[in-house]
Amino acid sequence: MPGKLGRIFLTAGLALLVALFTWEVFAAEGDVRIIEVRRNIPLADTDPVYKDFYINAGGEAGLKPNLVVSAVRKVNVKDATGTQAFGELLIPVGQLKVIFVQHGIAVAREHKPYGRELYPMLEQTGIMGGDLIDLKGSFVDNSPPPVHKIVQKETATSETGEREPGSEAPPTASLNPAVIQRSVMDSMAEAMGKVADHKE
Repeated sequence: MPGKLGRIFLTAGLALLVALFTWEVFAAEGDVRIIEVRRNIPLADTDPVYKDFYINAGGEAGLKPNLVVSAVRKVNVKDATGTQAFGELLIPVGQLKVIFVQHGIAVAREHKPYGRELYPMLEQTGIMGGDLIDLKGSFVDNSPPPVHKIVQKETATSETGEREPGSEAPPTASLNPAVIQRSVMDSMAEAMGKVADHKE
């Protein structure tokens, strides 16, 4: 009888162990997290830079366009030797605003980074792949996305349309029609002069 009772306890213990392990695995897989970060490659200095954060959940998890969520990083806390673990910290990193949602996946962009004044330091700053998405405290922000303005450098010009001494040349031709016309006329006059000199 004691042998049979021992086998029952052993079987029950193993079943409980398997159930706990399975629950732990599914809980880890069930986390809503950033699975990939993509950035566009601007072709000019004036092109906007976008950074998209791909999330492994969609509408079924409550994500929707314009929803602002928090990105948090799970940090294991250990002693100086790295042998004794004291637990995990969930450190807020910043806010993301969801821009696109479909079943099973969503895309978000950075809404607001959190400073380190009120939160623990991070080895790598900024939102990154692997960070968890915290839906507690999320809210909808229907304000339009910021407009990326193209800023062109202007140079000091005199009344004749020529650059003042010491001013830098613009990276591209000035968009002032008078300056463009004068430049074209000067180039044509110079070319005609070279043709006339060649004929002589």
